[in-house]
Amino acid sequence: MSSIGHLLGSFLGLDRVNTNFTYTLVYRGCSKVIPHQEFRLYLLIPAAISTILLAFSTRRTKQKLHLLNGRPGLVFPMDVMKRSHRFSYAAAFGTLAQLCATIVFDAKHAFNYDGPAYLKVFIALVSMLIYGMGYFPLFAGISVGSPMGYLVATLFSWVFTAEFFANSFCTQEMVISYLILIIGVLPEMLCYLYLTFSLPVRFVLSIAKPVKKTKLAVDFESSEDLYESIRKSYQGIHVTKLFKRPPPPPSPPDGAKEKLIFLLKSLPGKVFYNNTKGFRYSARLVSVMTVGFILLYEFTFLLFIVFYQLFDIAEQGLIANLDVVRRETVTGEDPSTTILRDTLNISYYLVIAFRGCFLTSLMVALAINVVFLLHYMASYKYNLLLLYKGNNEHLTPRALKSNASLIVGSMRYAGYQVGYIGWGFFIQFLLLLVISIAIATIVTLWDVIKDLILQQFMIIWPVLITSLVLNILQLVLSKFLFLQENGDILAMDNRRLFFIFTYFMFFYNIFIGIFSCLMRIIKAIILGALFLPRLDHSTLPKKFQRMDPGFDAYCGFMHVESTHTNPVAMVFISILQAESLTALKRKEKKILNIVLRVDEYQEMLAKKRRKARWKWLLAYTLVNNPEISLQRRLVLAKERNENIKEIFFSRSSSFTVKSTKLDLEDVIIQSERL
Repeated sequence: MSSIGHLLGSFLGLDRVNTNFTYTLVYRGCSKVIPHQEFRLYLLIPAAISTILLAFSTRRTKQKLHLLNGRPGLVFPMDVMKRSHRFSYAAAFGTLAQLCATIVFDAKHAFNYDGPAYLKVFIALVSMLIYGMGYFPLFAGISVGSPMGYLVATLFSWVFTAEFFANSFCTQEMVISYLILIIGVLPEMLCYLYLTFSLPVRFVLSIAKPVKKTKLAVDFESSEDLYESIRKSYQGIHVTKLFKRPPPPPSPPDGAKEKLIFLLKSLPGKVFYNNTKGFRYSARLVSVMTVGFILLYEFTFLLFIVFYQLFDIAEQGLIANLDVVRRETVTGEDPSTTILRDTLNISYYLVIAFRGCFLTSLMVALAINVVFLLHYMASYKYNLLLLYKGNNEHLTPRALKSNASLIVGSMRYAGYQVGYIGWGFFIQFLLLLVISIAIATIVTLWDVIKDLILQQFMIIWPVLITSLVLNILQLVLSKFLFLQENGDILAMDNRRLFFIFTYFMFFYNIFIGIFSCLMRIIKAIILGALFLPRLDHSTLPKKFQRMDPGFDAYCGFMHVESTHTNPVAMVFISILQAESLTALKRKEKKILNIVLRVDEYQEMLAKKRRKARWKWLLAYTLVNNPEISLQRRLVLAKERNENIKEIFFSRSSSFTVKSTKLDLEDVIIQSERL
């Protein structure tokens, strides 16, 4: 940029104008406090240590679980099939927007390389590995969801936030104010601040309340609670809607006013985002859209600041030269001075016009791409819901692609989408700029080139009018003369007249075909550039869509999403898990009851054994000691008499004393017999 400024200044003679673009044109204001390459390289050491710690805090799920209690486990940065932690992942990917911009537009590497050119591709691969490894603990910490994971993610988010603020708001002297700097990096700054404050809160909450397993894996009070959790999930809500009768379609509007109001109300839902109960966007899609929006925003802001100042310097230079030459014509001046003045005046008006064209094209390109991002989310939901129903008419059918190619497309999708958004925006901006500059040039130089334009128009307008009239004539004759019932049915009428008219139109349509061919080329260029950022629409014909790498990646992504996130399949699997866990719970209870019964039986047997052993020892003692046996009988008889007396005297209100004595003697006799 500094070289461009010096060249422009020398061309316009800007000796008194500051052409130092080092601080003026770079909206960040100054050189980086923390160097990019050194920071990425030094970050590898704590990133590797943190990844090892996260691995040892996670257990393996399949292989060699007995070894080291199943540790270390394999940690991953992001579950691309889940819908949880969407905003955290989106903010984490949002912090990568600046890095993505340097990769897309600058191809910046993680370290300097001055060797052979054919080895640069390997340097790029190593750089991508370094970039990914540096950010790996941040994403892996969010995915693990444990106190250790949130601690690691918090520390790395603080490091990245400090690096961002240090390089964005450095202490050197700046021409641009801090307010403009904040506006320029506002979306990215919000992502950093969200991670800075949300991750510590999650860390504290994870310590206070340990992370639980899924509801299907924890203990539950009843099976009804388990099924209720399935019903309240977004998959359960979607499946519940399938069993409900859809509401009747609204009656079509009658008048033109009602039709216009209905169209305006339905337009935002078709073009922009509309909420659908029971549907969630995937964390991967939300993250990609976030990176794309931040990329568009910051790139637009950078171009706006840079070129606005560039045009301002050019305008000041032209004004300075006009002041030197004088703005008004002086009698007797040199003709070369008059030509120079006219050239400077035309250049001045062209610079003003080009500045308006540039800013307008930039804003229009940004608006188009933002609308495309919103419409892309609506298109994603529409296509995914169709795939859930087995309808893949918009995409390449799954039967025409192998499963491996679908997985490859799913892996490519996120990177392709970000790259297509960046370069698609740039190409759209250039196309709009060329068109607007052409219009501005014609308007500015109208007095000079109007004769040429009018001369060409006088040659072309009969062709345009004749083509328009004949096209309308063909349509009217086909509807009212060559078809029966005014074109309501495809049945020919006046066949001979139709054959005559077709014969003579053959020769004229040759000339019309030339103009139509040019229009087809122009339409292909405009539509190709317009839909270049969107991967959900192929820029190639339907039979050649598989040759479109972006659309092919989108098809793979959508098919994999549909297969692994189908709500019907997910609810069915959840019900099977619930049934399995319910049956397991019942089996555990049954086994527990059996164990309790066995324990009671064993305790009863042990009591009987103790009683039999005591009786045997007692009998052995009494046999060997006859005196003890006699004394024991007397004691036992006395105890029985006392017990019986207490029982009968407690019921004295029902018996007389005489009967009580007789009964008492009978009871004593019966007890001795027993």
